Amino acid sequence: MKRINNLSKIRTMKIHKIISLVALLVAGIQLSEAQQLPVFNNYFLNPFFYNPARAGTDLDGGRLNLGFQKQHDRNPDGPITAYGSWDGRIKASNMALGVTLYHDRTTPQWQNTGGSLAYAYHLPFKKDKTHFLSFGLQAGVNSIHVGNFNPYMPGDVATYNSRSVNFDLSVGINYHWKGLNVGFSVPQVLGNKVRFKTTDPSNSTSTRIARQYMFILSYEAVLGKKKDWIFGPFAQINFIKKSLPAYLDITLMAKYKKLVWFAFGYNNGGGIKPDGSGNGASAWIYPNAAGVHGTAGVSIKEICDISYTYKAPVGNKGNLTFQNLGSTHEVLLTFHLKRKTDQSEFEKNKKRTDDDIAKVNQKADDAAKKADDVDKKADSLGQALNGRVDQVEKTANDAKAAADKNTADVEKVAQRLDNIVYKKFGSVYFEVDKHELTDEAKASLDAFKSKLSEMKGNYFIYLAGNASVEGGSSYNQALSAKRCDAVKRYLEGIGISQRVLLLPYGSNSSVTAKQVKEADRAQNRRVDIYLSGE
Repeated sequence: MKRINNLSKIRTMKIHKIISLVALLVAGIQLSEAQQLPVFNNYFLNPFFYNPARAGTDLDGGRLNLGFQKQHDRNPDGPITAYGSWDGRIKASNMALGVTLYHDRTTPQWQNTGGSLAYAYHLPFKKDKTHFLSFGLQAGVNSIHVGNFNPYMPGDVATYNSRSVNFDLSVGINYHWKGLNVGFSVPQVLGNKVRFKTTDPSNSTSTRIARQYMFILSYEAVLGKKKDWIFGPFAQINFIKKSLPAYLDITLMAKYKKLVWFAFGYNNGGGIKPDGSGNGASAWIYPNAAGVHGTAGVSIKEICDISYTYKAPVGNKGNLTFQNLGSTHEVLLTFHLKRKTDQSEFEKNKKRTDDDIAKVNQKADDAAKKADDVDKKADSLGQALNGRVDQVEKTANDAKAAADKNTADVEKVAQRLDNIVYKKFGSVYFEVDKHELTDEAKASLDAFKSKLSEMKGNYFIYLAGNASVEGGSSYNQALSAKRCDAVKRYLEGIGISQRVLLLPYGSNSSVTAKQVKEADRAQNRRVDIYLSGE
């Protein structure tokens, strides 16, 4: 009887997982030494199966999924499972619904059929719905049918052809941010009893369905220069009770332009070691629960997706080997249903769009009005400034004319001096962009005074100012004039009263062929002193 109760308990567990769309989760928990619960390895293609909060994740409409699985293809009595599910948003709201129907034939004597209805609400954190938190609730009914069951062990009680109908709930939550999904669900929340008839009515035939705790984590990253590739890891963890090991599946998927995809994964079969060793409750789990699986899929015009999954078990224990049992095959068809917009929703969206366009146009009109006001103020300011601009231009033109006239006068004087005999006495030098006399320049002028006192007759002093080429022509002209004036004032200060003629040449009388080096430029920052008699 103990073996029958364990069989019924773990088997019923699997049934209610399907009821809450999580039947495919329990992968790896074994019923006996000869039977494995159905485990869907392509869980990452339809996460709604495992978490009601994932209903309505397709914003464009809904999804219709049709799945088929055949386990242990070398065993004619191996488990066969078929299911169908639909989930989609309620119009354009944040609410979604989901429906699931399934039939699972674990053995010819053990079969169950059921269905469930799910509701989900997506709480958005952003208007573009790329960041939201979802909550889901699922209610389901399933019917477990057990045929005439003969015990494996002597002394165990046989079970009559009987049926048990049960109701249960599932809850779930999921956090979504861009390509990240973190989900947690609890299938079989109520944990109802399952009862069967036996050949001995005095024996208890009821068992309680165990509550499960499911985690699914995934991240899908868009890569490539044209954002054509999607890569993503997926992980599934299922806890049932402390006495049973946890089930773990890890899968990596690559998708190109949402047209073709490939995935490879491994699951641990509920914690059993590859050599078949295990303690306690894991004695009910044979090593072929663990295995590696691969998935390939193609999308037809983004309307229908076709996926095929192959799983090969690993390890061996007695006659439970790959050669005896074979592999597992899964086929999944997914139809993307585009949501039709009814007339009322169309009118509502059209009005919202018209209102948005009207707001944009109003803002554009306001901006144009402000621009006109600015133009008017600019015109008024321009008119006020025109007089000042004209005045500034006149002043500048007068200054330029005066500078040109001064240059012409200097050239005339220089031409007249060509006919006069003069003698260069020396030069005094200035710093860059300076017209103040240095101590060295003052010493040179003091020496000039002592020699000038020895001269007799009528003569005049001719001061030729110069500048290097750093500044502009007009600026250098003015700077050379200031240097001439500084020398004249110093001579007057030390008592020289002879006539002094100032001729500022600017940078037009260079004593060097080029002024590339600083030494050449320094020789042109000077005032030459000439003495001449008429």
